[in-house]
Amino acid sequence: MDPLRRQAVNVLTLFDKESDQLKKIRDEYCKKHSIGGKDRQRLTALTNSVVRWRGRLDFWIKGTLKKPNRKIQPELKNILRLGIYEVVMDNKIPAYAAVDAYVEIAKKTLGTGQSKLTNAILRKAAGFKNFSESDKSILNKWHSFPGWLWGKWTKQFGLEKTITLVDYFNETPKTDIRRNNNLLSHNDLITFCKENNIEIELWDNSETFYKIFYNLSGLRNLIVTGLIRVQDRAAGMVVEYLEPKPGETILDVCAAPGTKSSYIAELLNGKGDFYISDNNSTRMEKFESEYKNVVIDIKDAADDEFPKADAILIDAPCSGTGVIGKKPDIRWRRSMDEIYDFVILQNKILNHMSQFLKPGGRIIYSTCSIEQEENWGVVDAFLKLNEHFYMDMETKNIPDSWLDDRGALAPFPPISKTDGMFAVKLVNGS
Repeated sequence: MDPLRRQAVNVLTLFDKESDQLKKIRDEYCKKHSIGGKDRQRLTALTNSVVRWRGRLDFWIKGTLKKPNRKIQPELKNILRLGIYEVVMDNKIPAYAAVDAYVEIAKKTLGTGQSKLTNAILRKAAGFKNFSESDKSILNKWHSFPGWLWGKWTKQFGLEKTITLVDYFNETPKTDIRRNNNLLSHNDLITFCKENNIEIELWDNSETFYKIFYNLSGLRNLIVTGLIRVQDRAAGMVVEYLEPKPGETILDVCAAPGTKSSYIAELLNGKGDFYISDNNSTRMEKFESEYKNVVIDIKDAADDEFPKADAILIDAPCSGTGVIGKKPDIRWRRSMDEIYDFVILQNKILNHMSQFLKPGGRIIYSTCSIEQEENWGVVDAFLKLNEHFYMDMETKNIPDSWLDDRGALAPFPPISKTDGMFAVKLVNGS
C-alpha cells in the first residue's frame, strides 16, 4: 500500500471530521508522523488540490453511482476523490498506476467490496472531462464552489466576472516576497537569485516586493534570517496605505501572525512607538522584532485599553474569501451566518478602537474579504455613528485598477494578480 497516498486519505478524512483549517490539520499530522521534505510537499499538494476541487470531484463521483443519493463513508469518499483527481486532473503518473494504488488502499482499509467499487469508479474516470457550460445549474459544482457563495458572488459581480474570479482562485497560487530594505539591497537579492537559480521579478508598483516564478525554496535561508518575508503585494499595499512615519505612535491591533506588523516596523526603523497586539496568544507567540521601539502584547481590540495613537491598523478578523486561492478550504468552511458574526465583531472593533485615535489621526480598516457586508457595510455603519470621522480619498500610491468605484483599496484578484483585499483610510476630524 502506498504510504503517502494513505496519509493523504487520512488528512482529508480528518479535515471532514474536524473544524480546523486544512493547514493546521496537515501540519499536526505531519509532526505526529514525522513527515517532511518531498513527502510533505507532495502531501500538501495532493490535499490542497483535492480540497480545492472537491466540488467537481464529488459531482463526478455522484454521477457514477447507480444510486446517486447513496451515502459513502468519509474514508472511501476521500479515496475516490484522490483517485479521480490523480487520474483526471493531475497527470503526473499513468492513470492505471493511480487506479491500482487507490484500489489497493481501499482493499486493505475497507475490504474487497469497497475496493471493487473504487476500481469501477476510477476506471470510468477518463470520461469525466466532458462538460457543457450551458448547464448553468451545475456551474458552481464544476468550478468547485458551494452554492451559497456562488449565488452571492454572481449577484454581486455578475456571472462572467464570477467565473473569472473562481478560475483565478482555482489556479496554482502565486507567491510574492518582500525585501527588508534595511537589511538587504535590491542588487544583493538579484545577485543571490542568479547564483541560486531563482526567478523573481520586481513588482512595477514597488521597490521591495517581488513576484516569484521559480524556486521559492531556494530563498529559505533569507526568509529564516528575516532578510525577506513571504507577503502578498496587496497585503503590503495596506501597510503603505497606512503610511507609518518615523516618530509616530502606531497601533496594530489584530496583528497575528505579524506579517504586516514586521513591514510597519521596518518602515519605522526603530523611531517612534509601535504597539503590536492580538487576542490570540498562540498565533502571536512566534512573532519577534529586532526593533527596540516595538511592544508586543496580548490584547482584545474589541474591549481592552490602548495608548493614544497617530495611526491605527485594524486588519480585522474576517471570512478570508479574498485568500481562497491560497487557502482552498475556506470555501467549504464558511457560511453566511459566519459572515454576519464577523460583521458584528468588525463593527465592535472599529468603534472601540476609534476612541484611541488622536485628533487628525488615521485608521486603516482592512480585511482580506471580498464581501460587501464586511467591507463597505462596516465602514458605512461606522461613519453614520461617528460623524467627526471622514474617509481620506488620497490614494496616490495605489494603482487606479486596484480601487473600487468608491475609492477603496479593493483589488480584484484576476486583474491585480494578488489576493483579494479591502482597505479604507478613516481620519479623526475632531
